[in-house]
Amino acid sequence: MDLENIEINGLKDKKRRLINELEKQVQTSYSRQKIEKLTPSEKIIFLLAEGLDIYASIFKIGKSLPLTSIPVWAIESMKIDNWADVERLEKEIILNDKEESFLRKSFSITKDKLSQVLKDLGNDNGKFKNGVDIEPGNTVSFPFKFKAPHLFKAKNYNIQFKSTYEKSAEENKVSTSFDKKLHILPSPFSIPTGGIIGGTVGYFIKATLISDNSLTINWSLLAGSILFGLVLSLLTARKPDSNKAITVEDFIGGFIIGALAGMFSDVLITKLKLLL
Repeated sequence: MDLENIEINGLKDKKRRLINELEKQVQTSYSRQKIEKLTPSEKIIFLLAEGLDIYASIFKIGKSLPLTSIPVWAIESMKIDNWADVERLEKEIILNDKEESFLRKSFSITKDKLSQVLKDLGNDNGKFKNGVDIEPGNTVSFPFKFKAPHLFKAKNYNIQFKSTYEKSAEENKVSTSFDKKLHILPSPFSIPTGGIIGGTVGYFIKATLISDNSLTINWSLLAGSILFGLVLSLLTARKPDSNKAITVEDFIGGFIIGALAGMFSDVLITKLKLLL
């Protein structure tokens, strides 16, 4: 590739990054405004749901999906395909944010940068041409990731990849697609959550069976059963790079291990002492 093509491809890559940044800023602004418009009772429910989401993220690496993400039916309306979309989204969403907010200033800066890149590319018609130019004999790859909802057990999903390319010499577009099956494991929080709940249930089962009269709760033993169920569920949790005598695969498995830990905690601790 000659120097001119390298510079043009660099500008096109920068254009794509700026457009993606503008789209993320619009979505963030929408989420902020949605939270501000909630009633006090709705904010309490939102905080509780967000607390559960934070709890789920403790057992995994990375940030989870925001609870105020845009609905499925509005995804296309938030995308930027031309300069008119930039101005429309700025007017309808960004300008409704606080005037002194950094997000609003950042959108203005990114917009100016995109305008300059479009001028350097000679794109004066306001339309953004998507895609990547590939020289003959070269290849290109696109990284991607899947975001699944919180899962308590494994599920199989069918996905479809669609690729469209255009041959500049023939000026015709070619589309191709293929299917792929994904086996998605349970969320990382499902097994320890099962262990915690199972430890609680196991303690009450044991306390009920050995109690002659009224049920009395020993809070220290209850806390110990919960922690013991959590530890055992983490120790037996399935991992792809290790082989264990006993493995737990999902919420139900964690619950069973936790319940056994709660019911037979003294026996298991004695066995662990002998083992260690």
